[in-house]
Amino acid sequence: MESKELKKLISRFSPFDTIDQQLFDTMSTHIILKTANKGDVLFDVGDFDADEYYLVIGVISLIAKDGREKLLRSVDENSSLPIARLRPRMYTAKAATDIKYFSINKSVLDELQRSTAYLKGEIHIEEIRQQAGDEGHILLHEIEQELIKGRFILPSLPETAIKIREKADDPNSDLSDLAAVINIDPAIVMKLIKVANSPLYRGVSQCKDTQSAISRLGLTTTKQLVTSFSVLALFKSDSKSIMLQMKLLWQQSIEVAAFSYVLAKQIPSINEDEAMLAGVLHCVGSLVVLGFAEQFYDLSTDQRHLDKIMMLVGGRVGEMILKKWNFSDDLVAVARDYGNWLRPEHESSDPDCCDLVQVASLYAAQYNGKVGDLCEIQSIPAFKKMNLSQEQASAIFQDAGEQLSEIRALLSGASM
Repeated sequence: MESKELKKLISRFSPFDTIDQQLFDTMSTHIILKTANKGDVLFDVGDFDADEYYLVIGVISLIAKDGREKLLRSVDENSSLPIARLRPRMYTAKAATDIKYFSINKSVLDELQRSTAYLKGEIHIEEIRQQAGDEGHILLHEIEQELIKGRFILPSLPETAIKIREKADDPNSDLSDLAAVINIDPAIVMKLIKVANSPLYRGVSQCKDTQSAISRLGLTTTKQLVTSFSVLALFKSDSKSIMLQMKLLWQQSIEVAAFSYVLAKQIPSINEDEAMLAGVLHCVGSLVVLGFAEQFYDLSTDQRHLDKIMMLVGGRVGEMILKKWNFSDDLVAVARDYGNWLRPEHESSDPDCCDLVQVASLYAAQYNGKVGDLCEIQSIPAFKKMNLSQEQASAIFQDAGEQLSEIRALLSGASM
């Protein structure tokens, strides 16, 4: 099928409805038009496959892990979006009738969406190389070996941030002791005073010094904020392309942190400032992988492969770094398990930080137009533990517009 005919066929699907013929021609070879017979399976629950699927004609049955089933018809409004995008897959997709559909590699689709949103120009997709290992095992092994040999160093929190955390946790220290440590770093002092006087924490009078800011914020909040500020300023790269990706990840982290803070205010068992820190830290492993990728030619020049490696090993690397930083088990679990949408429910019925960050990230993505209908969210174990309906959660975030903007502004001032 010629490119113009193909574009006409799939022009109703997102994001292909927003691109011109020239851009479509560039990436049309990555679109594969297929047919399937009734009963054929496109993907299974738990799959970590690399393709996205769009339904052109017919009906698909989406079967959840617990056996619940719903139908997606090609005439449905949400059929213009990829079918069940979350990884690992939340559903088995089975043809309920004979169907026509098309597929495109997830990384190519992500690059197309980035291009239309940020670059507004031609997509360049390099030939895939396999030097770093298809499943990420070689890269993860290399990282671990370089760590053992001392040639690759995991980023360390600044010494001032470590001392502040230690002092905040010391039962024998008081506000003046903590203020004395914080005053060593004027940048952190300015940020804390700014936060203390922000609408999030503002009192009847202005905070003009470190001790009054700590008094208003409290020890726990002060510790979490200092850690967030320190982490957000930590990652740098000499590569312009890697640095751009780091900035995009930080923008995502700030957004998820803001939504996590707002959602945590509805969950008695989770402190909102710890939730905000969890949002900041949720993709820290991918940031470390980005820094390490410069040493691998195939990763530094092949965005598709790099995206796949970050998805596969980012959680393990995040676990390694937060353990090195001596963070709590709850925060380590966020970095390790954030991408595991099918993580089993814990014995406790209360949601943990990872549950909260997963839910917050989906609503943050919807708010920013990166996903459409959140029909899948009710099948996620994390959402089931929130004791909220989709309508209630949406209303919470809609009512918190000013608060979300304030948190974004505070954290953006601390980032790269």
